[in-house]
Amino acid sequence: MQVSDVDIVKGKVYNFSVADVQKTVARYLSGYSGKKLAIGVSGGRDSMCLLHSVLNCGCIDRSNITAVHINHCLRKNADDDENFVRGFCKAHGVDFRAFRVDVKAECRKTGMTVEQSARELRYAAFSELVKNGSCDLVLTAHHAADNAETVLMHIFRGSGLDGLRGMRDGVTGGYILRPLLSLYPCELDAYAAENDIQYVTDETNLLDDADRNFIRLRVMPLIEQRYRGAERAINGLAAECSVTCEYLDGSLDTSLLTSSDGAVVLNSKAFDSPLAARYVRRALGFFSTADVTREQIERVVTLAHMRTGATAELSNGIIAAREYCGVALYLQRPACDSEYPVKPGANFIDGLAVDIFPSDVSPREIRGGAVDLDKLDGAVLRFRKDGDIFTPFGGKSKKLKQYFIDSKIPKRLRGRIPLICRGSEVLVVVGMQISDEVRQTEKTVNRAAVVLRW
Repeated sequence: MQVSDVDIVKGKVYNFSVADVQKTVARYLSGYSGKKLAIGVSGGRDSMCLLHSVLNCGCIDRSNITAVHINHCLRKNADDDENFVRGFCKAHGVDFRAFRVDVKAECRKTGMTVEQSARELRYAAFSELVKNGSCDLVLTAHHAADNAETVLMHIFRGSGLDGLRGMRDGVTGGYILRPLLSLYPCELDAYAAENDIQYVTDETNLLDDADRNFIRLRVMPLIEQRYRGAERAINGLAAECSVTCEYLDGSLDTSLLTSSDGAVVLNSKAFDSPLAARYVRRALGFFSTADVTREQIERVVTLAHMRTGATAELSNGIIAAREYCGVALYLQRPACDSEYPVKPGANFIDGLAVDIFPSDVSPREIRGGAVDLDKLDGAVLRFRKDGDIFTPFGGKSKKLKQYFIDSKIPKRLRGRIPLICRGSEVLVVVGMQISDEVRQTEKTVNRAAVVLRW
């Protein structure tokens, strides 16, 4: 099939050359010649065009290419699609890897839709390939129409300015490349015909039950009927928003966003800024690859003006908590009810280590103090429980909860501070303070230090 500057593809007239596809991919990948690339290949038109163009672009050695197929096990033809890609790779000397994922089980576990669960499992597989050194980067076959659909989905779900960027061209998530993002389906149709590229058709793409399919099959054609060139206009808006977002991100004071004890903490000053929403978006990005909605951002901004201790549950298991210096975002950890007899040496609880060792050092020189080891006889190492009582060294007896409040310990950390206890009496708040009950005296024989170690 010879293609001129004006071509007819499936009854439509477009201005492009088939050679543009190959040139676009070659230009895109010219800086990655020494990298190991994994290519997500479903077997459909887009991914087969991507695989073919990468193999023939002249920039990447075939030995550095791995075709990766994710079998979602949702369709009768799923295994046939996997075998189709496997057969193509075998015939062309391309390394092939397949992953089988249980999308339905993921839906039951997370409550996400089939579409969302499939996406999360795909990217989890891609991420694992990068982490274990199988590849440096992962290429996906998203194109310009996918990008326009993504922008519309973001708008309808309540996105902010960042959602209008659509898909990111270049490296996103640290490892994703999208070489076809500037190309449209008509160009890929012509490229496949010109090069006699065989591909499979996923019949579920013709159903409008999933969000993306609904926009692709129902919404976008209706918009294009009224506004010719709307798809390209949407992509133009996305490109402009991307530049704007990068400028705004460069204006953020990153010192107002810190990482602490598994949480991302936004200083209160961030919420006095007109860019407060961008600070929140940046913080949420540490935890999830899922879309961040305006609703989530507004809940965090509202929380910043509430009383200390107030919390809000966001999506994907993220908790936001108003703390003394701002708002912390973190993933909720399951409670640990285990307890262990205390012994000299190393003691462990839920990934934390508590060392108890002989020491003649002054208690004041050891963070959290030093104890009379004999007074820990029969004690256990555990985390807090309702009803715990603590009598700080030189202080009055009080509920452990009140001690934490007085010490301005954020709520998210209170359940992760190891305690040495006897019954409901707290003898040592490890890393912080000891009780009067276990303090050293002139008669103390077995002096010991209690040190928290991660």
